[in-house]
Amino acid sequence: MKKSKISKRDFRYQAPLTFVGLFYTALVGWTVVCVWLIGSKTLSAGWPLGQLLMIGFVLAYTWYFSLGISYEISTENGDTIVMNSFRRVLSLNARDISVVEGPRLALIPYSLIRFRLKREKDYLFACITDDEIQRILKIMQKNNPEIKLKGL
Repeated sequence: MKKSKISKRDFRYQAPLTFVGLFYTALVGWTVVCVWLIGSKTLSAGWPLGQLLMIGFVLAYTWYFSLGISYEISTENGDTIVMNSFRRVLSLNARDISVVEGPRLALIPYSLIRFRLKREKDYLFACITDDEIQRILKIMQKNNPEIKLKGL
């Protein structure tokens, strides 16, 4: 059986460092402003401990989610998709992905791409006009003809 040229080579896409850096810089700024404002209000108003814990939980959960956004995606052996984030490395088969959604506004090439998996969703920082990400999406579609690509 003859194999396609697409599946013989592994591809790797890494999000632009400036895009990822700007996102996390904005997140750090938002966190600092929130902590500063909440800290100044807490000292003057004497907020109860429960409210402070709830706000701390929201900030921690925001960081937990944000560190799970992938900055790199690659293919291995033609059918395995590997997504790297600061929190984890996710290795999965293309058949495990049901939907890949790009940005709702096609005018913005830099955005998050959402991957709907069987039990969760994963996100990827991406420039949707990049050739490497388009090749990886074609490989995913070739290995899983049932996958839906929206906004890409």
